[in-house]
Amino acid sequence: MLFQVLDVDYTIVNELPVIRIFGKSDRGKPVCGFFEGNSERYLPYFYVDSEMDINKVLEGETNVHKTERVKRFLPIGYHKEKKDVWKIFLKNPAKTPELRDRLKAKGFDVYEADIPFKYRFMTDFGIRGMDWIEVENEVPVNTNTVNVESKIVIKKIKTTERELSDLKYLAFDIECVPLKPGSVPDEKYDPVIMISLVFSEPYKGKKSMVISTRPGKGVTSFETEKEMLEGFVKIMMEYDPDILTGFNVKNFDIPYILERMRQNEIVPMFGRCKKQVTANKVMSRYRVNLTGRIIADSFEIVKRDFSMKRYDLNTVSENLLNENKEDVKHSEIDKLWKGSQDGYEKLVTYCLKDSKLAMSLLLKLNLLDKYFALAKTSGTLMQDILDSGETMRIENVLLNEFNKNGFILPCRPEGSDVAKREKQRIIELKGGFVIEPKKGLHSSVIVLDFKSMYPSLIRTFNICPTTLIIDEDMENSIMSPAGAKFVPESVRKGIIPSILEGLMKERGDVKKRLKVEKDPQKKKGLDAKQWALKILSNAFYGHFGYPRAKIYKLEIANSITSFGRETIARTKEFIEKKYGYEVVYGDTDSVMVKIDKEDLEEIKKIGDSISRDVTKNLKGVMELEFEKVFKRFLPLTKKRYAAWCFELTQDGWKDKIETKGIETVRRDWCDLVSETTKRVLEIILKENDIKSAVKFFNGIVKEVTERKVSIQKLVITKTLTKRADGYAGVQPHAELAKKMKKRSPADAPGVGDRIGYVIIKGLDLVSKRTEDPMYVIERGLEIDSKYYIENQLLPPVERIFSALDVSKTELLGKGKQISLCGALNNFSGKPKKIEKVSLDEVNGLICVKCSKCYDMPPLTGLCECGGELMFSSVKGIARSVTV
Repeated sequence: MLFQVLDVDYTIVNELPVIRIFGKSDRGKPVCGFFEGNSERYLPYFYVDSEMDINKVLEGETNVHKTERVKRFLPIGYHKEKKDVWKIFLKNPAKTPELRDRLKAKGFDVYEADIPFKYRFMTDFGIRGMDWIEVENEVPVNTNTVNVESKIVIKKIKTTERELSDLKYLAFDIECVPLKPGSVPDEKYDPVIMISLVFSEPYKGKKSMVISTRPGKGVTSFETEKEMLEGFVKIMMEYDPDILTGFNVKNFDIPYILERMRQNEIVPMFGRCKKQVTANKVMSRYRVNLTGRIIADSFEIVKRDFSMKRYDLNTVSENLLNENKEDVKHSEIDKLWKGSQDGYEKLVTYCLKDSKLAMSLLLKLNLLDKYFALAKTSGTLMQDILDSGETMRIENVLLNEFNKNGFILPCRPEGSDVAKREKQRIIELKGGFVIEPKKGLHSSVIVLDFKSMYPSLIRTFNICPTTLIIDEDMENSIMSPAGAKFVPESVRKGIIPSILEGLMKERGDVKKRLKVEKDPQKKKGLDAKQWALKILSNAFYGHFGYPRAKIYKLEIANSITSFGRETIARTKEFIEKKYGYEVVYGDTDSVMVKIDKEDLEEIKKIGDSISRDVTKNLKGVMELEFEKVFKRFLPLTKKRYAAWCFELTQDGWKDKIETKGIETVRRDWCDLVSETTKRVLEIILKENDIKSAVKFFNGIVKEVTERKVSIQKLVITKTLTKRADGYAGVQPHAELAKKMKKRSPADAPGVGDRIGYVIIKGLDLVSKRTEDPMYVIERGLEIDSKYYIENQLLPPVERIFSALDVSKTELLGKGKQISLCGALNNFSGKPKKIEKVSLDEVNGLICVKCSKCYDMPPLTGLCECGGELMFSSVKGIARSVTV
């Protein structure tokens, strides 16, 4: 039998653990393999470094099975010989932490006592996440502890390479109604009223279904919530999906359903074993334990992989699928549920569409391909790839390679040790080298990139915990610019350099295959694999400087960055001396060289020539390569720039506006800001016309001032995450929700609704001047132009223009030195003094001495310069106001 590994856990049989491997067979059937081995049971173990007889220390420890004296290399520092350490075998993996902590408290050095038992097993037998296992002469197992079709005994592990199995997906979405109208649904009290399900393969002839406690067209109805939840479990177990998905199911739908099951006295068992499904909250996120299945939350993956202004399902679907949710607000759900049959059917359609969109996001966009590849590359189970960060992936690779070479790993630090490391990191860690950017707008800039710089430096200089010279004084050593010493490869090749050599070679091979592959599906698989190899390779440097890492060593992290800084500095010097070109910027692993050419092909030839010359003078496997051309390049500060970028692809040169450290989209910006910022950059970079860019922005300011901009472009949107009166501080969208509730309680936005608002003119705090756009249009209220110009438009655009020596006053007033209030007063240089101004016409306050503007008067009643403050309006400025 062949089957692909989806999950691994263990169960206790006769007081000892038995490993269970859950997977999908090559015939599409769920499988659970119980590992027995050829003789005795496979047991958990860890190591203790001690010269004492550890057996005397362990007397009375009932969880210890046996001990052995073995030889292993310690993990940190170059050691010529292995050391005698104790290998302690245990009976119950769950009790390992208790013994580990007791030994640590007695002063013993303990190693590998925090390895999850499933990964201890997978490492020892060479199994990676999503691997295929070949089982010969499988023996059936008669057990009711697992809910799968094929239950077998595995005596020998043999892995093999195959394509991904055809996995079965189930997407679902729940609707719930709070018993107290307008409040947030509370899983302890408020029932689930409806669940929609969408299947990747038909279930009883259906591609989708909706279950509910109210009858309706196309709905499978139940008398009570309890019966419906039991029905949900029944469908889950009969359909038996490999992957469960939905939009935010991990942090809302699943925890909510589990609590409702508890309230209804239902045992939550819908995994592939007789174990209750649990959801444990860590910080603000849930970790769901669903044995044998994978939970792939579309929301979490999209948020990780795509940059968007908002991440609600409607915005995400519109951007990625060109589809929309059904038009139903959260506040309408209660009315639709309790109202007419037509309203109820609208709610059913709404619920079903959410599940369909979640499924489409996962399958149509192939969101999981990269993560399947990362699971295999790192040896990590798929659920851990989706739930955990890069630390777990790196430590799985380290465990495998260290153990293979006779080394042991330390345990992760805890408590005060982490605090010490964090303090040390802040003081001592040195980052990459950044060449001070040359100010101004540059043309024809070549971007030259060091290929996999940090991994290449690690390989070139044999940088590794296992090669770091700590105690010995060795003549034959490599010293980093940071002062640390390492043994050369001729003495011992480091484990990390060896890992990186394998990863980088494999990625190179995959990229070669990718270039000639014609099959679109295979191309996607190869691209996912090269991405996974790149991600893993680049993660090692950061691991050495991460305070919670098992192998934290600042000497190593600083050695890598110091070699990097030295390489960048020497490269800059070499290019400027040999070629006479100006290096206008450099950042960690790249240099940007300004040349006096226009033709892209000619520029590329020069870039290739420079790269070859520099590479010849580099040590080891270091390599500089041509990456792209910036036809126009605008550096603002270190780590912040914008460029008109040209990259050579198989289809020729492709161009785009590239930004780094410059925001063109933010959730708290209205659409006008994003549109304006992008257009300003286009005019500067593509048209090479700073004056036109200033003129364009002047025009936008004028349009806003004269109220000629569509109100829809001024709308700022935010989700109401709790009751409007439940926020601690004054929040703009919550203040509007309160107003709307007073005007029309039935139509007021509820928890979960997105509220679009604009800022209207007035003297109150900005948060008190939020208003519903439709209400503004209907009543002819004035938008606060000053707010939009000063707080929305100016901040991002001013940062761009300041790099070109264009002042704020030029942006607002055609080059004249006038204040914002002056710009609002019909762009006149000096505001006109009038006797009185109407309260409705007041824009704010202005200092007659320095022209500084204020929304609210300072406590002193005077400007900070000591000048008198007067009321500002379109007509002029005045000392008094008429109401």
